[in-house]
Amino acid sequence: MANYCLDTNVISDILRGHPDVIKHMNTALDNDDNLFISSIVYYEIVRGLEAAGKTRMLKDFKEFYDNAKHLYLDRDDLRTIEKAVDIYAQLRKGQNIEDNDIYIAAISMVNDCTLVTSNVKHFSRVEGLNFVNWRVI
Repeated sequence: MANYCLDTNVISDILRGHPDVIKHMNTALDNDDNLFISSIVYYEIVRGLEAAGKTRMLKDFKEFYDNAKHLYLDRDDLRTIEKAVDIYAQLRKGQNIEDNDIYIAAISMVNDCTLVTSNVKHFSRVEGLNFVNWRVI
């Protein structure tokens, strides 16, 4: 059984019915793999859908979210904050990525998840992060 943390772009692909992403997701579900959505991704999705007035997609997302497992970043989660600080320090030596992406990477790493993302350019810079791109077969 694998643990997958879904990035914002993957959730968007699922909501739009991207065939390759849907195929990978269904395979993961058939294998009884765990699909997690972090609080950061929840924030990014809901904020974007509400700002765009996409009430139907927002309803679809909330139904999907209710059936997924959840990972939170909160003030009591110092392991994740410390991992985020380590990632930030490592990336400062080269090219940094957005704070939300750092938190998503840290949440995935601390919770032993493989991050599912199509943003390979950013996340490939994070040392030790396991990630896959479901847009490719």
